[in-house]
Amino acid sequence: MQIQDLSGVQFIGRIIDGPIYSVKGLYYFLELTSMIVNGVRTVLQSRPQPGSPTRLLGVQATQSYIGLSGDVTLGRLVAQKEVRISIDSNTLTRHIGIFGTTGSGKSNCLQVMAEEALRARHSVLIFDIEGEYVKMDEPTDELLGILADYGDKPQGVSDLKVYVPGHSTSLNPDAKKFGIPFADIDLEILSEILGLSPFERVYLFEVARKAKERSGNFHSYDLEALMTALRKRIEAQMQNTTLPEAVAEAHMGLYTKLSIAQRAGIVDYNEKISAESICTPGRVTVIDLNESSDVVRNICVAHFLREIFKYKSRYPDTRPIIVFVEEIHTFISKAKRKTMLATLTMLTEMARQGRKRGVCLGLVSQQPALVPSELIELCNTRLIHRVSSTPNVEVLRQSTGNVPDSLWSVLLSLGKGEALVSSPAYDHAVIAQIRPNRSRRMRIERSTPIAANSNPPQTKRRKSEEVSF
Repeated sequence: MQIQDLSGVQFIGRIIDGPIYSVKGLYYFLELTSMIVNGVRTVLQSRPQPGSPTRLLGVQATQSYIGLSGDVTLGRLVAQKEVRISIDSNTLTRHIGIFGTTGSGKSNCLQVMAEEALRARHSVLIFDIEGEYVKMDEPTDELLGILADYGDKPQGVSDLKVYVPGHSTSLNPDAKKFGIPFADIDLEILSEILGLSPFERVYLFEVARKAKERSGNFHSYDLEALMTALRKRIEAQMQNTTLPEAVAEAHMGLYTKLSIAQRAGIVDYNEKISAESICTPGRVTVIDLNESSDVVRNICVAHFLREIFKYKSRYPDTRPIIVFVEEIHTFISKAKRKTMLATLTMLTEMARQGRKRGVCLGLVSQQPALVPSELIELCNTRLIHRVSSTPNVEVLRQSTGNVPDSLWSVLLSLGKGEALVSSPAYDHAVIAQIRPNRSRRMRIERSTPIAANSNPPQTKRRKSEEVSF
């Protein structure tokens, strides 16, 4: 709002509450933010006189005042539909947080950010836990009228690569199966993902060292070689009646947990995906984890984050990449931080050093209260959709600056696709309607779990359909 003081001085303010109805009329509460003296914006030095006339700022003035200009279009202001919310593509090298309850619009927001990143010739990697983004090479056929309002049209991405773990399937018929060489996996992080005990960790590193020595090549040993070495130790221990029971239990526990990783069909299976391929400018790489267990998902996330960071460290001048990790709280959470210190350290170091190397993390969660605070605080740009619980609101409120209380109070009532957007590029946080995606997105409906006493339920796709928000 622009307030023309009766003395001739102009003030700028923003509505923080209202409308409030009374017998005398309609009222809004304004927060004064600056004043204009001799055509120059400056800090507040006084207040307008009572009765000074007010009016809405024009489109260009609003965009300039808040800092909404840029080559990346996210959506438009909820209160002023004609005002576009844009951001400079250089800001996409900063880490992004997308938060909100189920159905609030997080997936659409992620897809829009990915599409806009491609326009800037960035590369994009999506860890897709629901199989939603596997057909982004096809144009959407939803919300075409709203797209037209943006001067936009349905359009699939021109370079999409979809990969699926060895024993899984994908809705994309061209998806390629992949595996991860065991020799490339960080054993410390693997031990945290598998939940190894201290004794089991010790024996893992010991047996791995001997397996490497037997292979004759430090980088050529595989999980089967390690399992063979471990079986021989267990067989020898069975002949030794004086061996402490704790040692035998640790070896058996380690063997069981490694067997889980082996049966998952991701380790030493088929071809690997190179970091160079993922970092191809203008390419979206989707890792379809829709049918994968938590172990497989976490191994994939940890492995590819490490590989991309190593690649970008060697080639820092290559185009930036955005890596979206859906439901980050299932990968690393506050509850697991004491037992997953190596994983958390890897993530925080990658986040802190990644910006200089052109690596941007896009962390997505419907439970931000479960995400370690270090990761939340590293998200410079935040798109916060409807949040329904007080703990989730509070953790975001405590770490997100420049947001008045009145905006936090509307989080519970945000509509589908609406989001509170806070960015270092903006002078003030705003409530935005995120534009619809141009490319296709799928929704997967899962079958109802069967009785607890029967065989473990199999993940099934019952129906797939496109959604836009």
